[in-house]
Amino acid sequence: MSSLGTEELLKRLDDQHQAYLETFKLVHEALNNSVTNTNTVSTPQSTGSIRTFTKRRRRSTKDDRDIPEIRPSTLHSSVLSGDSDDSDDDDDLYVQTPLASFTHGEEQLRQHLRSYNFTDAGHTILESVITKNGRLLEPVLFPEYHRADRSHNSHYSVFDVGKDGAPLSRRDIVEPGTTKIDSAIWQAIKDLNSDPESLRPAVGRITIVREPSPVILGALHLTLNNTFDMDELFNYLVSDEITSANITRRPFSADSRQQKSFIFNFEYWTLVGEECQPMPWQLADKTPSTSKDHIPISRCNSVVALSLSGDPIRKLRNPARRARTDYGYVYDPWAAWHVLNVQCYPDHRHTMDVHDSTKHYVNGPEAFLHTLLSEFKDAEKRFEAIYLKISKLVSPPADFMFDGEIRDKLLFEDEEFTYSRRYFWAYQTLGLMKSGLKAIMDSYEDTFTEDVWEGKHKTIWPMLDPDSHRNKYWQKRMQKLKLDFDKQMANLFKLYEETDEKMKEIRTLRDQLFSGTSVLESRKSVEMAAVTILQGHNIKLLTMVSIFFLPLTFVTSIYGMTNMSTEQDFTPFGITMVTICVPFFILVGALNTTSGMQFWRVKWYKFLGWFGQQGIHSASTPSSTKKKLTLMGDSVFPDPSTSASAIRFTNDKPKHLPHSYSISTAQSLAARKELTDNPGQSSTPNPPFSPSATPLSPSMNSIPEHPITMPISSHSPVSRSKYTSISSVDTIASKTGPRPSLTRSASWWDMVLNKGKRNVSEKGDGFGRV
Repeated sequence: MSSLGTEELLKRLDDQHQAYLETFKLVHEALNNSVTNTNTVSTPQSTGSIRTFTKRRRRSTKDDRDIPEIRPSTLHSSVLSGDSDDSDDDDDLYVQTPLASFTHGEEQLRQHLRSYNFTDAGHTILESVITKNGRLLEPVLFPEYHRADRSHNSHYSVFDVGKDGAPLSRRDIVEPGTTKIDSAIWQAIKDLNSDPESLRPAVGRITIVREPSPVILGALHLTLNNTFDMDELFNYLVSDEITSANITRRPFSADSRQQKSFIFNFEYWTLVGEECQPMPWQLADKTPSTSKDHIPISRCNSVVALSLSGDPIRKLRNPARRARTDYGYVYDPWAAWHVLNVQCYPDHRHTMDVHDSTKHYVNGPEAFLHTLLSEFKDAEKRFEAIYLKISKLVSPPADFMFDGEIRDKLLFEDEEFTYSRRYFWAYQTLGLMKSGLKAIMDSYEDTFTEDVWEGKHKTIWPMLDPDSHRNKYWQKRMQKLKLDFDKQMANLFKLYEETDEKMKEIRTLRDQLFSGTSVLESRKSVEMAAVTILQGHNIKLLTMVSIFFLPLTFVTSIYGMTNMSTEQDFTPFGITMVTICVPFFILVGALNTTSGMQFWRVKWYKFLGWFGQQGIHSASTPSSTKKKLTLMGDSVFPDPSTSASAIRFTNDKPKHLPHSYSISTAQSLAARKELTDNPGQSSTPNPPFSPSATPLSPSMNSIPEHPITMPISSHSPVSRSKYTSISSVDTIASKTGPRPSLTRSASWWDMVLNKGKRNVSEKGDGFGRV
């Protein structure tokens, strides 16, 4: 018989077992009503196939008769796994304490949603229900959504775990004919152990809700708020923080619900499914793009929580320095438990077969770890799907080696910046993926240390009696789970490295794109420069043509005057035209060549130098000097009778000067000429001369002034090794003492004049600056 046939037969056996128990219960009630004289009832005979694995249990507290119980799920597990260990048949290895019962109605749910003071996260999640125009105003709380509404593709898995550790689905509880998914989920979660005479009370419940609607989230808040801090879970769903494990410090919380619970929060990204829509609070594209290169990605989150009931088994002192509570409490891992998994993933990548009747969970932590392991596997699938999509987007197509057009698109950027945008988005998205993967791996490694797997951790599921048979069996199962987790972490780390390699590849493609585009732009710049040069030549040609007609226009304008002679003789006109046009054309032609331009530039500089020298000589004549001295004042040359020492000249050189003075270059030259021509003659003293107050002649206004200090005692040159410029004298005098006198020889003046010729030709604004 094939394995598939065995699976089907065992499931049928489970169904027959449930039907047998229900029939036996009905027979038992009928016998109680009809038979009053007999205190015992014979046990109905079962078929031989069922009797093979029938086991006697303790008598029920409700009845003193022996009730057979069949455990097909245990045999099912043994057949599939090939494990013949008798430990699966030992009731002491599983949790035996049933969960507290509760029952809620639809009207109670409506009242809870209307009156409960939800947090901001709760208002965000339940906005379409608890607002003024929300679902609470409708007569039907659980609507039947339109097929086009893709925001409520809900799915659920609710299991009640019995004392044998096998989870049984509660889909059979849903009334037949129920078409509303919200109503079906509500029927599965609204009560727990509501039948006190049930032969199989639940010691644990596993509730998995995928893509729940706001109404179902409100129903979970009602049914599980006494077990979990649902406001805290809603905050985890709405927040955009990274994946985190909230397990270690919870025993020291002030809220008893948080002391009993362990929460693992997942925050990462996924590809939006074809018929799915993200939750309103999840980050996603507001307007779907129609581009073929668009990748629809949404922020997704999930919460896996475990709660242990009962009384605490250990009291711990809080080691935190700023602790709000002095002590914390640790609860028994073998107490009755709840596992809640809320998955908000707008896709179809959920793992649906995490829990079934073939599995057995010794306690709540084991069921919690199995649920957590499935979340790690789903995270790997979602990350890998995004990785493959981005890899396909940025990788060159297979025919790029044979298609030059595709190569040009990859190497040179277009006007829409397609590949720059694509590489930037892909690189940043993969970077966020790396952060998400690292957060998941870090949360696992920081939380589930070796002490946790060995049962030695102080706050996470400690073993009070490690040597007991039950704890040894649980530790053995924990080691198997640890191997599965380690394997899954290795897969996530491999995906992390592949993501990093893909980021390097994208960075290389981006650099190549930038390099190729830069080369292309440089080439275009060279082409534009060539076009600019060509345009310059065209403009030059146009200018030359215009210049060609300028002298002709000038001549014709002269001979076109009305007062010119009206004789028919064109000889004067021809002579004038040749005289004006030919030299002009020769000059323009010479200036149009490099050698001609250099020739005329040299000639022009020489002319300007000659013109400047003639101006200086004319300014140095006795008549002009006297005129300038009259303008400057008579105080330029002091009176020998009033000065401390008379001025004496020997060999055209002054012996003594009473003081130093500063005048302009032209004035100093004129004064020097006057002293040379008339030695020993002094002028009548006048009021002190002020250059700014004394008006100068128009010819002297354009002469730039430069301060020059005339010698005091001698006209002989002084060594200038210590001073490089006249402007530095003030700085030196302020540091070293009295201001020294600088002399200028005749050769120095000649050098200045020669230099002035160059400056005059270049500046064109007067004599050269000294």
